[in-house]
Amino acid sequence: MNIYKIFLLISLLFNTLVLQAKEEKISIQLDWLHQFQFAGYYIAKEKGYFKEENLDVIIKEFDFDVDLVNGVLNSKASYAVGKSSLIIDRLEGKKVVLLAAIYQNSPMVLISLNNSNIKKIKDLKDKKVMLTPDARSAAAINSMIISQGLNLKDINFQQHSFKLEDLISGKTDAMGCYLSNEPYILDSKNIEFKIHNPSEYGFEFYGGLFFTSQEELRQNPIRVRKMHRAVLKGWKYAFENIDETVKIIYEKYNTQNKSLEALKYEAKILKELAQFEEGNLGNIDYKKVEEIKRLYLLLGLSDSAINFKLEDIIYNPKKINLTQEEKKYIRNYQINLISNSNFPPFTIETDNKLSGIEIDYWNLVRKKLNLISAIEVINNNQEANEKINTNANNLKYAFGTADYENINSNMSMSVDKVKLALTTLVDKPYTTAITELANKKIAITKYASYYKDLKKKYPKINFVETASINESFDLLQENKVYGILGKLPALSYNITKKTISNAKISGIYNENYELRLHVNKENRVLLNILNKAISTITDEERKLIRDKYNSIIYEPEKDYSWVYKIITFLSVLIIIVVINNRKLNKEIKKRKLAEEELNKIAHIDGLTNAFSRRKIESILELELNREKRYNRGLSLIFFDVDNFKLINDQLGHSTGDNVLEKISSLVNNTMRKTDSFGRWGGEEFIIILPETNKVQAKNIAYLLKEKIANFDFEIDRKVTCSFGVSQFEETDCADSLLTRADNAMYYVKRNGKNEVKVV
Repeated sequence: MNIYKIFLLISLLFNTLVLQAKEEKISIQLDWLHQFQFAGYYIAKEKGYFKEENLDVIIKEFDFDVDLVNGVLNSKASYAVGKSSLIIDRLEGKKVVLLAAIYQNSPMVLISLNNSNIKKIKDLKDKKVMLTPDARSAAAINSMIISQGLNLKDINFQQHSFKLEDLISGKTDAMGCYLSNEPYILDSKNIEFKIHNPSEYGFEFYGGLFFTSQEELRQNPIRVRKMHRAVLKGWKYAFENIDETVKIIYEKYNTQNKSLEALKYEAKILKELAQFEEGNLGNIDYKKVEEIKRLYLLLGLSDSAINFKLEDIIYNPKKINLTQEEKKYIRNYQINLISNSNFPPFTIETDNKLSGIEIDYWNLVRKKLNLISAIEVINNNQEANEKINTNANNLKYAFGTADYENINSNMSMSVDKVKLALTTLVDKPYTTAITELANKKIAITKYASYYKDLKKKYPKINFVETASINESFDLLQENKVYGILGKLPALSYNITKKTISNAKISGIYNENYELRLHVNKENRVLLNILNKAISTITDEERKLIRDKYNSIIYEPEKDYSWVYKIITFLSVLIIIVVINNRKLNKEIKKRKLAEEELNKIAHIDGLTNAFSRRKIESILELELNREKRYNRGLSLIFFDVDNFKLINDQLGHSTGDNVLEKISSLVNNTMRKTDSFGRWGGEEFIIILPETNKVQAKNIAYLLKEKIANFDFEIDRKVTCSFGVSQFEETDCADSLLTRADNAMYYVKRNGKNEVKVV
């Protein structure tokens, strides 16, 4: 072997190693002891989702001596799990970024035993309460306590021992617990207890907030995106496979020695709190964070009021975080893609227009970055490589190390992965492993980037070299080869394009080839820009592009012709039935649509989309009956737009209508699913609040008052509303409850407007 060959071999080996990025060592600090509460992180590790992203992740259990926020900010832990109190930290200037809210409603509650006589939050005065330091500043717990007129200083807070026995024995009077844990244990011991849940007081905040630092996002945006992707993938698997996940936690992460039944109970509760079935896993709503932030300031939970933009604290996985240098580069340079049009379906040229997988991905990246770009067609690989070597703003696509020769470049992250497949005539059986092709003649394009590797890896296959894929298909049609090995999209495209009815995909193998962009080695700025954009490509975006070109489905080896005959017979019968019933179905559908429209007109106010007066009256009667039966609390908010007649008279009725529409939208976006909102008449509205006392209702009314008063209605005056609040009493009927709220509202209107009155 001469010196040149040795040098080339070493170069290829080095380039191969470059493609295998070193795993980045990262830690996730948990804010509680190991349990199902953190299942998604365990699954991401155990199922290799972190490893797929080249991440080596250590999961650290809760420790009293570890400061979650400062640990992340000081890089002692790159990532952590926290509570809504992270918004307080951000208000105080600690630059954290919220990546995902695993629980749309926090599982954190206070529990007291019935024998402690703590029936209401006010009964906590001078009592001992166990909370972790972080939970003590959690929004939901503090809001619940303060909303009941109790000062935090009136409570004797104790450091949490994590021993439920301390609550049972009386060492503490109330304990911070998780809805998914301690209730199960107390029930199993037949101990009567009371749950003080912030959500029952109208405070529904996030739980399980996965977060990092703003500095981590700035320095390592791709790593943050990988972590975000792997964690959510882990949580999705955990909630979809609870039994398997519980078993993994039971065997590997069970420092609390929980039973399988306890873990399953926890999983069930947490899945509901995550709103997984509703598709809300990980979602963080800007409006909800803004309301939590405002509530903190209203309740005085933060002495510092440093303002921050919501986009600075809430992570947007679609946003590409570019440095100033990278932004300047994009503004000043045109990027040129060198493309080979003889490579369908990766690049297809029709009537001087380019399309294909590579072009679709390039257009996607280009739009994400708003690049100034052009595409130049060069079908000679050596000439294309020379273009990359001589111009730092040129780039091209390539697969594998074979395409890496004679080019002074770096490779981007993988744009997509393509599988190796086999095409045969339809009479050949399906193969599940490439080794089944031993001693068979298999056509393969000699210029393919993977040919040399396959030849070494599978020496028993009788490879037949061809100059092009067209020649390979000619040999197949002439029965001179058993099949063709190639990339799945290329084989699928050629079968479809050539309308070869006697060919099929007869095998798809676990040989993956990564499509990457080659960039001049000197242009690290462009490489970083491209990697940041590629990392934002979603699975959905990839699927759209793949499905566009992968049109052939393989045929299995078994003969299912008898199934097709039965299906054909049944299809004929079905067609006859469908034809005979089509007219009837149309009439039924037409009648149903008419009924739905009439029902909507009767129940929904046409202007504001709120319930009509008739509908809201019927809802109120139902809620009154339910309250009389269960006695869980029922409140009413009656409000009216201040000076609305002047708006109509001076600005016009269309402007007035627009104001009412916007107020309705603000209210609908603030209400819970259990609340009902209706238009009583003109500019008067009513909100029915089940399982809500008048203190909670007052908080909600106050938030609505502030939201409306601070909203920009795009008119030349401020719009405000007056609110009246009443709570159901034992002797109440619908009229008396409404009258009290109405009187309270008119009291406000007579005494300055833009206020809340509770009766």
